[in-house]
Amino acid sequence: MNYMPYIVNYLSSIEEIAEIYLAPGAFITEKRGNRLIKVSDAILTPEDIRDTLVSLRSHTPFAAGPIGKEGRFSFGVKDVGRFGVNYITQRGSYVVHILRTPYNIPLLGKICPDKDSINRMEEIVRLHTSGLVAFQGRNQAIVNTLVYSFLQHICNNYSKVIFILESPLSFLLKHGQSLVLQRELGVDVETLEEALKDAFHMNSDILYIRHRDILPSKEQDRMLRAIESYSLVLLSLPTMEVSFFEELEGRLKALVEVELDEGGAFRCTFKEPAPQALKNH
Repeated sequence: MNYMPYIVNYLSSIEEIAEIYLAPGAFITEKRGNRLIKVSDAILTPEDIRDTLVSLRSHTPFAAGPIGKEGRFSFGVKDVGRFGVNYITQRGSYVVHILRTPYNIPLLGKICPDKDSINRMEEIVRLHTSGLVAFQGRNQAIVNTLVYSFLQHICNNYSKVIFILESPLSFLLKHGQSLVLQRELGVDVETLEEALKDAFHMNSDILYIRHRDILPSKEQDRMLRAIESYSLVLLSLPTMEVSFFEELEGRLKALVEVELDEGGAFRCTFKEPAPQALKNH
């Protein structure tokens, strides 16, 4: 059975970021904070999950190609939001993770009431034309939402060329005083190496990179050249090779840890901008 219509209908009633898991022998399950919430009454079979995955993928340009054992893709559903889908196999059956983000990027002042944190982030943009700002946190969806809210704030208040490289795209930034160039890795451009080369030629002021895989040395070298030469780089990555951190001396302008407080508000903690802090994360 294809559960995509059921899932979309369920997610349409939720305003904030939402995560759904599909696993054989389990109910459709939502992860909300530290809780797991049963969304359906029926226990999923491997066939249910495959049918649902095929239906989800039909909304992308890759609908006719083979699904394979693992992969990721994204698409948008009008009035519901953008869907990022990751899937793997276990013992021949699919397990699917769905991350739904709202179409409208939340206002920075609304999700992050701490004006001092906003002022510190703005100060980085005003004072630095190159260097690295690293964002980290346990929940990458929360981190990414904060960065996009910050970027939309920059768009509305500063004249910049903003270049975004993400896999997959989670939000669509809107032009304001700034101009936005936004590319999805694997769709608009094949590799991060090629995308970084293009960003260099487009002479962007701010480059935001969000990638879910470990960066090979070649991409790290090109990113370092970007930091040195032309852009303020905002970075959200799971991990990188130690050699990358050894070359960051003096280039890391800020290390921002993003989390939610008990009331659900975003909280930014500015840590000492030293490579060792990143390496230990």
